[in-house]
Amino acid sequence: MQTAVLATLFGAIGGSAAYAGAWLGYLDERGGGSLSGEAKRGITAFGGGALIGAVGLVLVPHGIETQPLWLGAASFVLGGLAFLLLDKWLHSTGTPVSQLVALNLDFIPEAIVVGAVIGSNLPMAIFLTVILVAQNLPEGFGAYVEVRKAHEGFVRHHILRIMALAIVIGPVAALLGYSFFAMQSTVLGTIMTFCAGGIIYLVFDDVAPEAHGNGEWAPAFGAVVGFAVALIGFGLTG
Repeated sequence: MQTAVLATLFGAIGGSAAYAGAWLGYLDERGGGSLSGEAKRGITAFGGGALIGAVGLVLVPHGIETQPLWLGAASFVLGGLAFLLLDKWLHSTGTPVSQLVALNLDFIPEAIVVGAVIGSNLPMAIFLTVILVAQNLPEGFGAYVEVRKAHEGFVRHHILRIMALAIVIGPVAALLGYSFFAMQSTVLGTIMTFCAGGIIYLVFDDVAPEAHGNGEWAPAFGAVVGFAVALIGFGLTG
């Protein structure tokens, strides 16, 4: 019972960081944009670095431990392809929410992992929660700014209410991991590598816009394939 409470608490802490980031964006907007453009780009870059860190340190290493190499590589590429198609569809409908998608794409599986390991490795669960906070704060800020920039008529408080759902999603995901998954689960591993592929695509397509131009989606997907090649090489030599 105590472990389930900890899983709920850690998930809520991670979700609260995303909500706090959205509030930071809201307060900056209300203050007339007191944060400089350089500071905002720095926050966005920090979030992108945290996303890549989540892929390289958490999702891929633990994901490929529980599945054959071919399945890990395939699910990684499929994750990138799925979010290429999703991103293209969102842009075609005038709904660019890449950072909001990226936030949930790494937050949900990592919260599940927190719940899965909390009973057997509490220090790792604490470490992962710290990573979640480091990721979700700048990602929440970026998601708020992105939605407001794309939809100026969208009421600010509505965005904050949407972001507040992260406080609920976090505990639910952590309890799901605690109740139904273990770190040895092939299903959990596949989810982790699938989401990792999606994150790599979104980082290179949105956080690092210089990786593509003229509204093209394919170059960012090339980063997914490149990472998959490195993944296969690591699996064969490691």
